[in-house]
Amino acid sequence: MNSAAPGRGNLLWVTNVPTPYRAPLWAALGEQHDLTVALLADSEPNRSWSVDLDRDRYSVVSLRARTLATSGDSTIYAPSAQLLNLIAKRPRPRAMVLDGWESPAYLTAHWWARRLGVPVIASYRSTLATHRYTSGPVCVLRRWFFHGADLVLTAGQASTEAVTAMGVPRARIVEGFNTVDVERFAAGAARFRAGHRARPGHHFLYVGQFIARKNLHAMIQAFAVMRDPQDTLTLVGGGPLEGELRALGEALGLGPSLSVVGNLDGDDLVKAYAAANTLVLPSSQEVWGLVVNEGLAAGLHAVVSTACGITPSIAHMPGVIPAGPAAAELEVALRRSRCTWTGPLSEHPVTQHTPRELSNVVLAAMVQVTS
Repeated sequence: MNSAAPGRGNLLWVTNVPTPYRAPLWAALGEQHDLTVALLADSEPNRSWSVDLDRDRYSVVSLRARTLATSGDSTIYAPSAQLLNLIAKRPRPRAMVLDGWESPAYLTAHWWARRLGVPVIASYRSTLATHRYTSGPVCVLRRWFFHGADLVLTAGQASTEAVTAMGVPRARIVEGFNTVDVERFAAGAARFRAGHRARPGHHFLYVGQFIARKNLHAMIQAFAVMRDPQDTLTLVGGGPLEGELRALGEALGLGPSLSVVGNLDGDDLVKAYAAANTLVLPSSQEVWGLVVNEGLAAGLHAVVSTACGITPSIAHMPGVIPAGPAAAELEVALRRSRCTWTGPLSEHPVTQHTPRELSNVVLAAMVQVTS
């Protein structure tokens, strides 16, 4: 078991909570390097994930930082004395990745690491379109944070553009490709399809939260206009808009064509992808959209909003149909997906972007800041 405390050669990764998307990356990093993951909290009220942390490959420290505020998708954490002690403890971390910046916990950790000479790699996934503040003290603080980092690790083209817009030199930006365990979704979907006959009709799938910025009303309206009798739309997830979405489906006369199945994970989620033809992510605002990685890896088409951070990085890939978030634009894209569907896409290019690939990017960044 890798139970070493942060020390010579160690990488310290600080993040809000464990997520199913980061866990495969941490496992890949832990196989190659001495990694400690510091969690500001064990869970958040707006995150319903069940995450298996591979403590045989890396160490985990639960900081249980005090929550200052929770709003929508964001939770703000107070400074953590335990985190500051973790950074200062000798021998000190060789480098630290800060997987956020908005909370005082990250701001103080950044300042303290700079005081102690610990290199900081700031991870940034937001885009210009998802910036809530374009002027004022929040922007000043954001610029200070990222200008003060030794390197900034971005997730794709859109977040790189956002960081360069802050004035960070391109030479201090390392661009990765935000990823999930794509191999699991590809292999699992193939196994499921091998034992099941394809259903008639075209089957659309949404996976995620039922919240306003996901733009689900427009997606349902688009589906209602373009659907054929045997087509279906399945919503996987949950959230405050569930009642409204069910009511909209009834008002549009969708009946059993619209299904709401709740949150799924593990093999149940893989089966949901394998049973579908097209994943739809219609968001009016989206930092990335990792469900698109999952859907493409599972062999689906992906109708993905141009407001999603992932879109510029995958628009050239097979099966990807970018669309504006308006219902009329989504309708055209859904029709196009149905008309061009010829079967599951095997060995999709997105499967080349694995957690191991991203871990190599992180480790290369670590070498750069410590050499």
